[in-house]
Amino acid sequence: MRLVKAAAGLALALALAGPAAEGGGGESMTSAPGPTVFLGDSLTAGQDWRRAFPGLTTVNLGLSGDTCAGVWSRLDEAAALNPARIFLQIGINDFLRGAGFKEILNGHRRIWDELAARRPQARLHVVSLLPYLESALPGLPSNREIMKLNQALAVEAGRRGLVFIDLFRNLSDEDNQLRPEYSSDGLHLTPRAYRVWAEALRPHLPEAGDH
Repeated sequence: MRLVKAAAGLALALALAGPAAEGGGGESMTSAPGPTVFLGDSLTAGQDWRRAFPGLTTVNLGLSGDTCAGVWSRLDEAAALNPARIFLQIGINDFLRGAGFKEILNGHRRIWDELAARRPQARLHVVSLLPYLESALPGLPSNREIMKLNQALAVEAGRRGLVFIDLFRNLSDEDNQLRPEYSSDGLHLTPRAYRVWAEALRPHLPEAGDH
């Protein structure tokens, strides 16, 4: 008699809970992976990441003219997406505006710390600063300064267990200049350069359809 009552109680509970309690319909117990987020300035904004990686759910959070401080102020938007992975490429506008080595490095650290605190499950990939064509933008610190900063970012990222992607060498010539075929103004990138960028990221992305 007790077994009959228990079975009846279980049936009633399932009926009240609806299809989700039985595994039919409703949300899955395991949520789908979040998107791949691209975070940065106009260099990031200039790429169509959905077209570059059609098998992935991507969100482009590139913003023209942005700096390390600007990205930090927009992290609410990135965190709200619950991303599976983030590709961060930022710092050239800080550099072009005269920010020092330590200021940019500390700007990165601040972003990394905030993301680690708010979205520790998201895999953060730090993309190096890119070269520019010094002859097109005279009077600025040389690309050698960018190389030194990239080295410091790589060391700090490695210390924290983050992925660092050195894109500088993919886009520079033997004189450490942005290759002319990769830019129309000495700084912003051509479609050809974006293809190089996408190929550099591909080993760090899941297979198409796996998100």
